[in-house]
Amino acid sequence: MPESLEDRILRLLQNSEGDGVLQSTLSKSLGVDGKTLLRSLSKLEKRGVIKREPYQDGGRRTYKISLLKRPQKVDLSDVLWVSCTVCPDLERCGRGQPISPETCEKLTAAIKLEYQRLSSSGAIKSAH
Repeated sequence: MPESLEDRILRLLQNSEGDGVLQSTLSKSLGVDGKTLLRSLSKLEKRGVIKREPYQDGGRRTYKISLLKRPQKVDLSDVLWVSCTVCPDLERCGRGQPISPETCEKLTAAIKLEYQRLSSSGAIKSAH
C-alpha cells in the first residue's frame, strides 16, 4: 500500500531540524503542486496535528508548517532489551508488590547497560 501524502508530510516534518518547514520547501521536497499540498495540510491542520503560520521568506509570503504533536511509534526492537520481556517473575511483578519495576535489580541492570550502549554509540548527547 503506497504511503499517503499526509504520512509523507508527517514523516518529513518529524525528521526535520528546527521548528518547522516552509510550505514551499515541502512542496518541492515531496514533488507535489501547491494545491495538492494545501489540501493535505488543511486536513492535518483540522485534525490538530500541524499548525500553519504566515512567514516572510525574503520578499515572498509563505507558511511555516510545524508539528503540534509527534506520534509515538514503538517498534518491538525498541523494547526487546528490557529484561521484563523474558522475566519469570513478570506475573508477580507490579507497583507496590515485593517484585516491582522500582526495586528490580534485573531491570536496573538492563537500563544501565542500554544507557551505556546508547552513550557509546553517540545516540545520547551529553548535557555538559
